[in-house]
Amino acid sequence: MDEIERLQTQARLAARAAAPVRPAAADLERARRGALRVLDGQLARLPATVRSQPACRRGCALCCHLRVAATAPEVFALASYIRSELDGPALAALLSRIEDSATQLRALPRAQLTATNLPCPLLDGAGACSMYAARPLNCRAYHSLDYAACLASFQRPDDPSLGHPQSVAIARVHAGVQQGLREAGEAAGTDTREYELVTALAEALSDQDAAARFAAGRQAFAKAIVL
Repeated sequence: MDEIERLQTQARLAARAAAPVRPAAADLERARRGALRVLDGQLARLPATVRSQPACRRGCALCCHLRVAATAPEVFALASYIRSELDGPALAALLSRIEDSATQLRALPRAQLTATNLPCPLLDGAGACSMYAARPLNCRAYHSLDYAACLASFQRPDDPSLGHPQSVAIARVHAGVQQGLREAGEAAGTDTREYELVTALAEALSDQDAAARFAAGRQAFAKAIVL
């Protein structure tokens, strides 16, 4: 087992150990925060020889036009964070943008879902994530070593052959954490589906029964797109 594989395995096991005994909101948030601590710790342990400098910079929002897969606990955490950060007209405006984006996404044919650029409704006027601190794991994991490759892919969203180089080490540590959380959810009997973020977020913010369904071991979101 090489060093990167060892760190990926450690990340998986540590994330699984952080899982709640029951799917109560407080337990899920502790598990999420524990997983993020594991992630940060494992990334910090990556050998200097395998670290690469991402081309990502604040204000570059190319990847924020892609579909993001997120689990129910991540969606609920993001919804809670939004409500803690905003109220009044600012919250109402964001909720409207989220619902408008979700409506557009639900109307897309399945084949066009990942072949259409649509900006995340959480982007601010400067092209940065307004809820960055609560972004899902896939948003945290996504990075590129080549801006030009990202731009080419952005300009041709219908061409799946266009990609971009990533750090294998960073990607595998993130994968380990996500696998550990998924295994923990399966062991607890909770919904481990991956949902399209915006449609799930719209439902989490508008349907008060979604969290109760998740806590009961049922599918959390009825209208959200399952990826």
